[in-house]
Amino acid sequence: MQNLFSLFSKSISIVFHPLLLPTFGLVLILNLDGIGLWIATSEMRLFLYAVTFSITFLLPLLSALILLKMKYISSLEMKTKEERKIPYLISAFLYFSEYYFLMKWDVPLLIKALMLGATLLVVSVLLINLFWKISAHMVGIGGLCGMMIAIAYRLQINLHFILIALFLIAGLVAFSRLKLSAHNPAQVYVGFLLGISVQLILFL
Repeated sequence: MQNLFSLFSKSISIVFHPLLLPTFGLVLILNLDGIGLWIATSEMRLFLYAVTFSITFLLPLLSALILLKMKYISSLEMKTKEERKIPYLISAFLYFSEYYFLMKWDVPLLIKALMLGATLLVVSVLLINLFWKISAHMVGIGGLCGMMIAIAYRLQINLHFILIALFLIAGLVAFSRLKLSAHNPAQVYVGFLLGISVQLILFL
């Protein structure tokens, strides 16, 4: 049973890895009914998905693999805050790069806000990590929850089922990080509050 819980926790941590959450957020925004987002073609949507996935997930993952090869980090889990400094700095640069490019493109403001929020969260995690190891997983899922709460409030649309699902996922992610001893409760709770607060303030 213990091994089953560990396998489940590892799977949840991988599926809802913080680097994947900007892509999940983009998918949610582009598929919400009743908010009138204008995207010219399905090809444009696929292009946005591909760019976001590549810049916010594939390139940071590639940089982490290079750092692992150079023995700067001992594993992709980066268990200590010292190991996380350079990967977080690289991620912050990449996230800002996508936000910069999005500002030049004719895409809905919500998408630009999503990427700005994600960039601010990565920078926040980078700075906090200099002194204290915070849960990036919880910052990410908290940011997604905050974004959807703000969208539901500002646009007056019913997102109850999506929000319930996101908060259940947040609970699973928190359980997983604690079960794997990747973080203590304070790092998990503060991470979630940081994520939800930054995106709420930004979107509202």
